[in-house]
Amino acid sequence: MNAANIENISEFYKALNSTEVLRAQGMIEGAPSIIEDKLSYDMSAESIKVANDAIKHIENNRKMVTIPLDQYKKSIMDVEREHIAPLKAYIEQRKAMMIDYSNELERKKAEADAKIAQDAANALKSASSSDVSDIFANFTDATTTTTLELDHTKNIRITKKAEIVGEVDWATLLWTLMQAEMFDVAELLRKLPKAMEITNITEIKGIEIVEHKTQAIR
Repeated sequence: MNAANIENISEFYKALNSTEVLRAQGMIEGAPSIIEDKLSYDMSAESIKVANDAIKHIENNRKMVTIPLDQYKKSIMDVEREHIAPLKAYIEQRKAMMIDYSNELERKKAEADAKIAQDAANALKSASSSDVSDIFANFTDATTTTTLELDHTKNIRITKKAEIVGEVDWATLLWTLMQAEMFDVAELLRKLPKAMEITNITEIKGIEIVEHKTQAIR
């Protein structure tokens, strides 16, 4: 850490007890306990502004310390990224090759099992009742063999994702998500007032638009 940054740290600690902060603390202590008239309202508004100014003063002095550190961290991470990029690329490429190999094994096994099943079906057509158990035993042994020969990949995780490929039955889609309790109602309602405003929809059954006021003093 260089001398300039050490000086910035000292200035940051000085900012914690600066005139701006002390003024804000004084105004907070002197603020009216209740807001009952224009004077108490205006005093509260001014105290909020002064408190925000004190926050900005502390933040600005903190940034004098942390921005150089952030820049140094970024430069280190850039070097890290440069060196791990080919390793990550290899991993992704190799994983894709392993999945391709696994898919090919599945195809070969399905093909082999289908042939075994067809051979067994053909044998059953002309088999006597005494031969049936032997045919099924041979079928079981043959499919077990294909499993042992072809099913030797590991660490393959199968995940599913939904993609839109045509006209969607939105009613069933929404019902499915809601029944599984995986529908984010809060996120939907957060966007709904704006969506209603854009589409000029003034009323939706079961929905009430409630106004929430916030004080915008900065």
